[in-house]
Amino acid sequence: MALLMRNQENEEKGVEQGIEEGIGQNISYEPADIMIHVQGRGIVLKEKSLIAYQKKDNKIVASGTEAERMAEQGMEDIVIVSPLRQGMVADYIVAVGLFSHMFMKALGKRQILKPAVAVCVPKGITSVEKQAIKEVLVQSVASEVLVSDIPAEEFIREFPAKFPKAYRKFKIIVGIMKDEPERYVEERLRDMMSYAGQEQIPRERVYALLQKNEQNVLPRV
Repeated sequence: MALLMRNQENEEKGVEQGIEEGIGQNISYEPADIMIHVQGRGIVLKEKSLIAYQKKDNKIVASGTEAERMAEQGMEDIVIVSPLRQGMVADYIVAVGLFSHMFMKALGKRQILKPAVAVCVPKGITSVEKQAIKEVLVQSVASEVLVSDIPAEEFIREFPAKFPKAYRKFKIIVGIMKDEPERYVEERLRDMMSYAGQEQIPRERVYALLQKNEQNVLPRV
C-alpha cells in the first residue's frame, strides 16, 4: 500500500512539474462540461473543464466550479485554463491534472486502485482524438477506458441493458459534453474570422461566403 501511495504522489508531482511545459499562456478555449457518474450513487460531479494553478510554482489549486469562481475574482497570482477544446484534448499534461483533481473531488483523495472508466465524448471527433482522451484518463485516473460517442445521459440510461457485461466492469462514467453548444459555434466563428484576418480576406467577403453556404450547412427551423 505504501508503494502505491508513493506512486500516486510521484504522478501528482510529475503533473505539477509538467504544468510549466504544458501551459505557456492562458488558453482562451471554451470549456467543456464534465460529468462523473458512479453506479449506485448517480451523478457525483458536473462542472466546467477549468483548472487553476499558481503562477509562482505551477501548483494546481482548484478545478471546475472553484476555478470558475477564481476566474470571476480576477486573482493576479492564479491562472485559469481549459485543457479541453470543444470536448477534445488541447493540452495533454494539463488535462491529466484536470481529471486527477476532479476525480479526487468526486471520489475522495486517495484511490489505491484505478477504476475502469467509460467516457462519452462529443460526436464527430476523430479516432485520434478519442485515443488522446483515452490516454489522458489512463495516465490520470483509470486502469482501462471504454470510449463512446453516445450522449452521456443516453449512455447511462441504456448501458445496463445493452451491454450488461461491460456494465459490471465499468462502474464509473465520465461525460464530456457541450451543454451550451452556441458557445462552441461562437468559438469556431472567432477562429474563422481570425484566419480570414491573417489571410487578409475582408469581413464582407466572409459574410458573403456564409450566406452562400447557409442552405448547405444550416438546418431549416
